[in-house]
Amino acid sequence: MLRTKKTHEKYLAYRKNGGLENGCVLCERESLKEFNLWRVIKNEFPYDAVAEVHNMLVPKRHTKEAGLTDEERRELLEIKEGEYIAENYNFILEATVGVKSIPAHFHLHLAKIKEI
Repeated sequence: MLRTKKTHEKYLAYRKNGGLENGCVLCERESLKEFNLWRVIKNEFPYDAVAEVHNMLVPKRHTKEAGLTDEERRELLEIKEGEYIAENYNFILEATVGVKSIPAHFHLHLAKIKEI
């Protein structure tokens, strides 16, 4: 399990109460960091069992991965290879299609894994 029991229960309750059915929660979140076409947002239900920091990288435009423009793809590569990611995170994670809770808005998980 990637989340602590407490965070996982909070996440399940949020989903049960329709939290993912009222618009796009990724579009509504405040930015922690802004790029030209992308932004970093807080993950409200982090993988806190394994990560001390867990945010998400999302395009500013609401789109699936297949809908990303060439310009968005170029900037994504620049961000992934840039200083900001390297200085703040040590993993970029993406859920597979079968377990994505928000498949309509492409996002990558940015995590700084806890040291053992």
